[in-house]
Amino acid sequence: MTTPQNLTGRTVLLTGASGGIGSATARTMLASGADVIGQYRHGVEAARAAVAGPYVDRAHLVQGDHSTPETARQLWRDAEAARSVDVLVLNAATMALTPFDGSDEEWDAGWEQLLAVNVVGAGALLREAVRTFAARGGGTAIVVSSWAAEQGSRILDVSGYAASKAAIRNLAQTLARHHARDGVRVYIVAPGVVDAGMGVADQTPEHRQSVADGLAMGRLVSADEVAGLISYLASDGCPSLSGSTLDVNGASYVR
Repeated sequence: MTTPQNLTGRTVLLTGASGGIGSATARTMLASGADVIGQYRHGVEAARAAVAGPYVDRAHLVQGDHSTPETARQLWRDAEAARSVDVLVLNAATMALTPFDGSDEEWDAGWEQLLAVNVVGAGALLREAVRTFAARGGGTAIVVSSWAAEQGSRILDVSGYAASKAAIRNLAQTLARHHARDGVRVYIVAPGVVDAGMGVADQTPEHRQSVADGLAMGRLVSADEVAGLISYLASDGCPSLSGSTLDVNGASYVR
């Protein structure tokens, strides 16, 4: 998936542009000819760095989030006001902990945040995009899920995150089926442990290596690999993949 796709003329709304997968996706899509509207909540400098370079004239940053349905809808309105969006990459998420042996307050707070951001808000944004695409006769949504959504989390205190990612994946599948004849394509990408972003944040090189040693390939998934796959899906090179979940985990979870 290293060959650049031709995305010339397409406008992409990419959430979480300041993160590991998000920044790699922004660079890949810009290099492939797309105009990128990169959303960030915090970390404006990281978002600017993601779109810096020879293609910065085709990049537009918007500050916003989808922590509530209304902020999600406002984000879509802001993006559409900047440019008509052809592709939504729903990448931003939270990985709040739900400590199984923690206090009730910690458990409840984690679930509340996960459901608000990863399911309710993300679902509202996905709904806005799909409704717009259906009305126009076509468009593409790509939802970044997780291998934890497919098999449950290997880390007990991240069980809520896994469940939230399974929920948004299921919504994406439902929308893919019901809007297939409207020219709307919805894909789900399920990465394993990626070498950048919240999955390895604040971890020492030694800990990262120990995680890699437990994987089939002996290495973490490259964020650029995930970005390349997202770019390919955005090109609509194989529309019959709509509704599919594409695993990117180096054979560590095979189904």
